[in-house]
This record gives sequence, structure tokens and C-alpha cells, in this order.
Amino acid sequence: MERTSDSRQGSIAELRSVLSALAYRLTRTRAHDRLVAMAGVPIDRPGLALLRVLVKEGVPLRVGELADRLDVRHPHVTRQVKELERQGLVERVLEARDRRVQRVVPTRQGRDTLLRLDSAMQRWLGESLPDVSTEEIRAAADILRRIATHREWGGAEPSDGPGHGAGEERDS
Repeated sequence: MERTSDSRQGSIAELRSVLSALAYRLTRTRAHDRLVAMAGVPIDRPGLALLRVLVKEGVPLRVGELADRLDVRHPHVTRQVKELERQGLVERVLEARDRRVQRVVPTRQGRDTLLRLDSAMQRWLGESLPDVSTEEIRAAADILRRIATHREWGGAEPSDGPGHGAGEERDS
């Protein structure tokens, strides 16, 4: 007879293994390339991470605020914002109270790009899970949300996308 703690530890070890493999696959260039090809939009992984934060926040953010939310260095975000501006996906706006302060907002094209990518991801997930019940999907989402929002991992709601990506990770 299997003890409950052994079964739980084995299940957690299996979950850790699956999460590790999933994290690896989701951060590979080939997976991103397939997603942007499905969506028909040209955006790199760092740009996608930055765009997700801007759209989710729903308010103009300073470059430093973006760097904090993405947990990357300020200069990397500055370069990424310039590239997304060049593509027409974001724009800088001046703060009303202090015209020296610039904030970044997504453009309509940027929001549309994110919608197309999310739609492509939704299709891909649906095709990947044809025989999985709605209840199983909800249970998996709940478990992953609990892991992503645990205080030891930063405790914030996940942003529907990679936490890193607008440049290099910060030094701890």
C-alpha cells in the first residue's frame, strides 16, 4: 500500500519535471517562431513580453516601471521600446504634469498584434488538448496559477506571457 506522502512527493516530482520541460520548450525560438507564423505577425520574444505588460497594465508606463515588471535592466527596455516604436506597436507620450517624463503605451496596432498572437496560442492549445475535459483544463490552470502567484516566486498575477524577455535577466 502506497503512503500518501510518498504519492504526493512523487506527484510533485512529476509536476516539477513537466514544468521544467514546458518552460524549456516555451522559451525556445522555434516555439515562438511557430506562434508568430500562425498569427501572421512579426514580433520577437522580448517585444512580446513588453507588449503584454503594457496591454495588461492598461496605463502608460515609464521605461523604469517596465524594467521592474519584466525584471530586466533599464537599458534593455529602452532598446526594445525603440524597436517596438519603429514597428508601430508602441508610442511614447509625455506626462501632463512633467513634460520631461515620457511614458510608453501600446498603439492600436500593438494591441491588435497581441490579440492575434493570443488567438493563435488559443488555437494551438485547443489543438494540443482535443481529448482533455474543460474541468481538467481548469484544474491545470488553477495549479499553474497557484505556482505562478506564490509569494516565493514574486506573488504577482502572471501576465499571460514570459516574465523575462525584454533583455537580459537582472543580476540577483
